[in-house]
Amino acid sequence: MRKPYKTEREQIDFFEQCCDRYRAAATAVGTAHFDCRVAGTKVRLRFAGERLVPLLTPALAHLQVPAFDAPDLTLLIWDSESTGVKMVPPPCARNCFTDRGDIWGFNSRRIKTAFHWIENSVNVMDLEQHLGVFWVQTIRSVPFWVYASPLRTLFHWWMEKQGCQLLHAAAVGTDDGAILITGKGGSGKSTTAMTCLEAGLYYAADDYLIVATDPRPMVHSLYSTAKLNAEDVAFFDRYREFIRNPNKLDREKAVMFLYPPLEDQLRDTMPLRAIFSPQVVNQERTEISPIPYWTIQRALAFTTMSQLPGVGRHTHEFFNRLCESLPFYRLSLGSRRERIPKVIESYLDAPPPFEPENAWASRTTGQKPLVSVIIPVYNGERFIKSAIEHVYAQNYPALELIVVDDGSTDDTAEIVESVDVDVRFFRQDNLGPAAARNRGLKDASGEFIFFLDADDYWPANTVNMLVEHILNDDVDIVRGYAQVVLEVEGQQEVEFRGNPKESFADYIGAAVYRKSVFNAVGLFDPGLLFGEDADWFVRARECQVNMRRIEDVTLYVRRHGGNMTEDKSLVELNTLRVFKKALDRRRLLQNSTGSGP
Repeated sequence: MRKPYKTEREQIDFFEQCCDRYRAAATAVGTAHFDCRVAGTKVRLRFAGERLVPLLTPALAHLQVPAFDAPDLTLLIWDSESTGVKMVPPPCARNCFTDRGDIWGFNSRRIKTAFHWIENSVNVMDLEQHLGVFWVQTIRSVPFWVYASPLRTLFHWWMEKQGCQLLHAAAVGTDDGAILITGKGGSGKSTTAMTCLEAGLYYAADDYLIVATDPRPMVHSLYSTAKLNAEDVAFFDRYREFIRNPNKLDREKAVMFLYPPLEDQLRDTMPLRAIFSPQVVNQERTEISPIPYWTIQRALAFTTMSQLPGVGRHTHEFFNRLCESLPFYRLSLGSRRERIPKVIESYLDAPPPFEPENAWASRTTGQKPLVSVIIPVYNGERFIKSAIEHVYAQNYPALELIVVDDGSTDDTAEIVESVDVDVRFFRQDNLGPAAARNRGLKDASGEFIFFLDADDYWPANTVNMLVEHILNDDVDIVRGYAQVVLEVEGQQEVEFRGNPKESFADYIGAAVYRKSVFNAVGLFDPGLLFGEDADWFVRARECQVNMRRIEDVTLYVRRHGGNMTEDKSLVELNTLRVFKKALDRRRLLQNSTGSGP
């Protein structure tokens, strides 16, 4: 279960092979160019043939400029169906691909690589050569969001190199500046932007845009499109003629192309004045009110960090800088839609003094590192809601929660999807807890990782305490002890059983891990339905991972009669198998070094 590393040379070779395939395609069918200016940089799209031009350029048409001699970035774009040139075979096994597009084992700072399953696209970029490649097999498999926000992953990497950030947000404004409107799906972001457009305000974006913080906060338009849920189209009937996919609204969002019809209201660049997070409320009046720092930071980060490959600590720190440089408010959306633009105009005309909701909004709180909490669950309807609530009750502000449903047949999925907090939720066939943890780990954005079984829980303040320890100590893992607790039927109180220092030493949930430690040790062994925790820690000790044990209980292990390990023998728990695996590795090492018997 070692991580399938690809060396920098291997990743460069893959990139160069992709470029060679593009050149073969261009030779076969000719080329077409489209030049545009994106956030002050000159970008050239070089197509092999014409097939993808009408798909990928309309959303960027408002940024098109006359051809220039020396682009800052060149993107090579092609498809196999129209050119007859196949793509390079996949450079890794299927299980290395993640939901977000990252490829496990590809971690070059120079070569960026992503594969997006649903659109079946390959995205690869050489940041030193300022050259990228985009490939799809056929345009017939391309979903609506690709033509609504084309080449998003490539622009994301390019903007990072420029010190900017692609962001899932909307931006509208006046001559006095712009308001950044951010929130997860369903919060009212798109309808707010469209309502402001309808009222005559300037419009920079609805879905993805570019934000800069240096020397001052600015928003840059990237796509001249808007996306609406089908049920919201009726509110904007005058724009119905701009919908690109009117016959597919039963299964897709309505994609509107606003350029050229509304070009007078489109703005390429505007200074940012504030961040608003919308929320539909049961009242007539629309108003703004201050909110805590981490509420707005999470609103900015959740969807962006769920969708863009390669995000991580640097992305989290960018969001912190942005939040520290602007006022931020809750935008409570009342029932009178026509009042929403007036509230925004009034704010931009005369911004009130910014008074954060509480002291927690000070700049120093922005330094918390991002942690990812991964919960594998199988038929956990009894515990999963309380487990999610428990994680957020730890009151650690910079948190990404990932729940992986390992093939549940009960109501686990419905419960997770109904909770009113941010959860990244993945489902897979029943492959066991090790495979579920691996699934979550490969998609995690955090610098530090926590694991929690759905039926276990942490003592109060455990996440904050363990993060503080690992930040202060030069170690890869900090872990405490696990206390077994017994649920007694008919009683609310639980009974503590046994001495924590005599309990199983390698509970996964009792520790915090640097994500980088899994590069050295590898993932959990999915072949072990039990004992994967002991196996991983044995391998960690073999790799001489620097671990620290603290004298605190950091996990409560709930015994309730339905535990996976209940009444299992040592053979069933793979104790002997874990020992045999370690012995085999030791013998292999001895034989390879010539020191064996």
